[in-house]
Amino acid sequence: MTESGPSITDAEWCVMHEVWLCEPVTSGEITAQLSETTEWTPGTIKTLLHRLVQKGVLDFQRKGNKYLYRSNFSEAECIDQASGQLLHTVFKGRPVPMLAYLVQSARLSGSEVEALREMLAEIQQDLPPVAPRRE
Repeated sequence: MTESGPSITDAEWCVMHEVWLCEPVTSGEITAQLSETTEWTPGTIKTLLHRLVQKGVLDFQRKGNKYLYRSNFSEAECIDQASGQLLHTVFKGRPVPMLAYLVQSARLSGSEVEALREMLAEIQQDLPPVAPRRE
C-alpha cells in the first residue's frame, strides 16, 4: 500500500480489525465476531470482504467449502497509510496542528498525558540542540 494506495472505509476497518486478530480467518468467523458489535448481515460482510480483496488489502485461499482470508498489509502499514492521508489531505502536511487537534479532542487520562510527555522527551533527546534566537 502506497501513499496513494487503496483507502479503507470505516466499515472495512471494522472487518480488517477482525482479520488482524486471528488470521487466517473465515468469513463465518468474521461474521460471528461482527454480529456482536454491528447489525450487518452476512451478505454485507461478504461484500466488504470482496471489496477488500479487490483493493488488494486482503487475499484469500479456498479450503474446502470455506474461504480463508489473510491481510496483505499489517495493521501498522494500514495505519501509516491512513494517518499519512489524514496529515496530507486535512492538515496540508503539517504534523503539529494534526497532533494538537488529536490531543485536544481526545479525553486523555493523566497516564496518557505522561506517556506523551515521555515520548516527546525521548524524541527531543535525539534532536540536535536548538540554537538560541537572536533578537
